[in-house]
Amino acid sequence: MDRVEKIKELTDKKIKGVKEGNTKIVFSINRDLSGILNEWVRRIKRIIGEKNIYKDYVITNKELIKDKLSINTEVSTVKEANALIKMLDFRHLFGLVYIELDEVFVCGFLNMEKTTSFAFNSEKEADEAVKSELLKHNGKEISISGYKRFGMHVREIVIKEVDTEAWISYSSSRNKYLLMIGNKSKDSYLVTVALDILDLYQAFMTCHMPKAEQELCELLGIRIKYIVELSSKYLYNLKMIENNIDKNKFPALSELIGEHIPKLKVILGEAIEKLYYHKDNEDNWVFSSSMEYLSKKMGKAKSTVNQIVNTLALIGLLAKADVDTVEYEKGDSNEITYFYIPQYSEVLFEEAEQLAKIMLYSGKRITASAFTRKTCIEKFGEERVNMIFKDKVSKARAN
Repeated sequence: MDRVEKIKELTDKKIKGVKEGNTKIVFSINRDLSGILNEWVRRIKRIIGEKNIYKDYVITNKELIKDKLSINTEVSTVKEANALIKMLDFRHLFGLVYIELDEVFVCGFLNMEKTTSFAFNSEKEADEAVKSELLKHNGKEISISGYKRFGMHVREIVIKEVDTEAWISYSSSRNKYLLMIGNKSKDSYLVTVALDILDLYQAFMTCHMPKAEQELCELLGIRIKYIVELSSKYLYNLKMIENNIDKNKFPALSELIGEHIPKLKVILGEAIEKLYYHKDNEDNWVFSSSMEYLSKKMGKAKSTVNQIVNTLALIGLLAKADVDTVEYEKGDSNEITYFYIPQYSEVLFEEAEQLAKIMLYSGKRITASAFTRKTCIEKFGEERVNMIFKDKVSKARAN
């Protein structure tokens, strides 16, 4: 079953599910259709490449686009922002104003393709199968890719069949402009895929959805309330750690993490970079990062960064959140950690000062770069350990 047949089958099932009020089926089919749409977006990215006329137009004409499309408003959620964005005529965004609504044109970045895959035990067998298949399609535009999976040598051949037709329509029922790809003739009308402004922006600008949302909001002057608040909190926190953590006000805290303040700034900078990637978790907005990635940004060994991050979690300057918890397997080393960063205040720093005193002066002296699970248990107990060393607790269960 090809993509077109699959979409038609899913759409028919969805219509039936809606009529029957079967929300479980509708949700499942929406997820499948979303997966197919994402596949089309990835396909356009691959075909169109990093350099393309649509991306160049956006970059070159940003001021013109702002004058033409700017909304300049505030909304509460990304969902509300997306609804506003989808209402815009994307012809002005990508330089397609010469195309009339519902006018059929040859789609320059997509074509009808046939994909054939082979998997063999040896590379020689895979290459021989490719040669045989190429003879069947002599003269057609063909691309070949190869990779190894589950010990098998895989070859994928993509054969360009014909250029696709496209047209731009406005859907009053969905309240958005759409690029329709398929066949618009009366005898065989068929929509293979319908792409909105967010789908196209991802494809043309070669980015993911959160980045598309962020750049379009900035371009169109759409401010999202919780993102503005998050940004303000993080910027305020940066000022707080620069102006308040010193030897006179918080001597123990300064001694414990003073040399690691630049690393805390890296984490706050990462939070600011990922404003549109945050997740809502138990009424708190959290963001994710791997420790591997953070260690590279800090220019330090991962083991050292782990200990410093755990120290910052202990004294309350950040917290590890339970989001999308996965089952760890033996050998996992690059797990994703979700971070929540509270609003910094004098009270928070005073509490951190008391914990820093225990680290440094109560019993065996422990520094931030030597903070381990064992020493945490000795000084603060099992309950606090499980709040801080979440990855080790999960991996211990798996192993």
